[in-house]
Amino acid sequence: MLMRKLIAGLTVAAAATIGFAGVAGAQTPRTTSSSTPATSSAHQAKCAKAEALLSAAEKREDAVNARITQLGARIGKLQQSGHTKRADALTQRLDKVKDRLAKVEARVAKVQDRVEKVCGSSPGTATTPAS
Repeated sequence: MLMRKLIAGLTVAAAATIGFAGVAGAQTPRTTSSSTPATSSAHQAKCAKAEALLSAAEKREDAVNARITQLGARIGKLQQSGHTKRADALTQRLDKVKDRLAKVEARVAKVQDRVEKVCGSSPGTATTPAS
């Protein structure tokens, strides 16, 4: 019962805070300046973030591929030493991981194509500002 009251109180406080912020935001005067510079810098920031995320995804992909190689070697050792049940279990798990990895690789390739199309450069290459 105490937990419900605490959650309800936090919810009311959050709603009040957000409501007041919305009212304060609605009362600020708006300027009529052009938003082109802000838009282009926001676009560049989004492209940089997308490229960083793609880089991280590729690193994870490489780590998973290395792990798959290690599991393959471990399965071979287990089979040679006569632990066939454990080797079979690892083989089944390895097959599932390979299937998931293929799906993830397809998604990464799709996102790379989108980033290249939207940002105008292939992921991983540095973009130079036009002078």
